[in-house]
Amino acid sequence: MDGAIVLAGGGSRRMGRDKSWLELDGRPLLAHVIELLGRRCAPIVVSARAGQELPVVAASLLRVDDPVDDAGPLIGLRAALGLLDARGVARAYLSSCDAAGLSEAHVNFMFDSLDRLADLDGAVAAVPCDADGRRHPLAAALAVPAMLARVEARIAANDHRLQALFGGAEVLAIASAELPDPEVLAACNTPQEWQALLTRRAARR
Repeated sequence: MDGAIVLAGGGSRRMGRDKSWLELDGRPLLAHVIELLGRRCAPIVVSARAGQELPVVAASLLRVDDPVDDAGPLIGLRAALGLLDARGVARAYLSSCDAAGLSEAHVNFMFDSLDRLADLDGAVAAVPCDADGRRHPLAAALAVPAMLARVEARIAANDHRLQALFGGAEVLAIASAELPDPEVLAACNTPQEWQALLTRRAARR
């Protein structure tokens, strides 16, 4: 079965509170993300800050803590990828804890897209792009061993930019117009963006 990684260790400074605890449909947002991922993915690894309190969402959830505060997402991603690789998990979906627009259809679509790279030596990931061409790594499907090697190389080069991992011919970029649920790319970094997302969600019901 395919695995998943959820990055939850960000400081949430613009939101003003830990986004894992934002309430969506009467439960913490992290619980919403984990429940959707769990329909396709196991194991699921959450990367957090040391000492960070997270909602209790699943007894089977695996957790890794960043060894260094404010080290950036690559440190946590490396730990999570290493855990999956040690368990023999070949592929994983990469998410954030604030992916309120996530859907099962999107997760399946991204893994299907990764299959299109199966014959490419060194294939790393399939990643969606917005209308401006910006790539969204936290909605992507990854080849675990290949991405772990790429992360290790970036950290060794002291380049901790998440975007830098998702370039090159080994990565399949997918336009947002092709996605089954483009809302998965919606920003959720400020109270205003969160409220706008909730408003759009209510309007679709």
